[in-house]
Amino acid sequence: MKVSTKLFNQQQLKQFNSLNEEIQKTQNKISTGKNIVLASDDPIGSVHLSGLNVIRDQIKQYNENIETSKERLSLLDKNFQNLNTIMVRAQELIIQASSDVLGPTDRESIALEIDEMKHEILSIANAQDSTGSFLFSGYKTNTLPFEKDYNGLVQYNGDRGVSSLSISESNIMQTTLDGGSVFQNVIDNNQKSFSVFELLEDVSASIRTAAAGVNGVKSIAQAELSIYNQNPGQWSFELTGSLGTQNIEVEIVGDNPTEIVDKINQYINTTGITASLDSDGKTILLSDSQNGPLEIKNLSVYGVERAEKTPKSYIEVRTKDAIGNFLANNQTLYDDNQRPAKQLDKIVNAQAHISNNRGIVGARVNSLERQFELLIERQNAVEKDVSDLSDADLSTLVTNLQSMMTSMQASQQAFVKISQLNLFDYIR
Repeated sequence: MKVSTKLFNQQQLKQFNSLNEEIQKTQNKISTGKNIVLASDDPIGSVHLSGLNVIRDQIKQYNENIETSKERLSLLDKNFQNLNTIMVRAQELIIQASSDVLGPTDRESIALEIDEMKHEILSIANAQDSTGSFLFSGYKTNTLPFEKDYNGLVQYNGDRGVSSLSISESNIMQTTLDGGSVFQNVIDNNQKSFSVFELLEDVSASIRTAAAGVNGVKSIAQAELSIYNQNPGQWSFELTGSLGTQNIEVEIVGDNPTEIVDKINQYINTTGITASLDSDGKTILLSDSQNGPLEIKNLSVYGVERAEKTPKSYIEVRTKDAIGNFLANNQTLYDDNQRPAKQLDKIVNAQAHISNNRGIVGARVNSLERQFELLIERQNAVEKDVSDLSDADLSTLVTNLQSMMTSMQASQQAFVKISQLNLFDYIR
């Protein structure tokens, strides 16, 4: 079969174009340093590389989430640290205020400092992260968590949700704590919950009334009691005489002390104490059968669950000796929740609660550190696989380019010579 000159020229040009494309591809790979510039360079490798790039981007996002989580948790930890410092200071102030050497003015100064602590804790409870999101508002990150109402009581506006971020395909890290659990769900020794704000209010109230009230009243042989009752219901107190101790529980409707007298006399053989009414019909007269020590303590008034700014229900006691002489000034016995020592117990509960929450935050930070190390290992492995697929072998490519250039030059020279041949060359 004869090949025409036109067909020959077309075939040679096609070959030159194909070889020139290969040269250009090789030059692109050398200039970019990438083995796969276009998907057509390696279809299978391109698909694999695309998958690796997706994983690499995911790991990058997980690392960013870890950094964000660390920032939030670090802020939480700092706030808990400040909160614990406040509780330690409040504990010191209660102990200081419980001293008998302090007068009302000194106690008022201490109570004012406690009031300022409440404002400081409110600021902590409304803390925000770097983006302006509230740390303790649950899912309502744009809502101010805690606000005072018209009565000065602190109310929670958030919910019980907890914000979280993905730090791996199967691991989600909680980055906040809801304020309801942190500030309003402290558990006391009786397994009842109270808020940190209520605690400081109680501390302040108990300090202000510490000078007027006592934890217990002791007398010798005799005592006079006056009942002031604006909380009708079940009252109880511990009565001790020369024979022993008895817890007196009685239903009190008003200021009429008849029910208390009857209840005390039911336990004469247990305590050795006899009760009677004075001529005014309101004052209770206590007398120990052996003229021994007499004590009243641990008063519990119906409906009084917290320390009050101004207690309305209490027992006023006047102590006497065996011959009826008054021993000291009148003493006031408030509900047990009014005692500063009672607030000390709650502060210890609050400190334990804060420590537990701080421990949760610390555990999460440690988990983030471990996850970060795992992601670094994964990232290095993915980068290696990407490099193996996409990074060009420059020495091989340069060698191939030189070989193709040489072939191109040789082909071009041969084509020129063949193109110059004609019929006269054969005749000769």
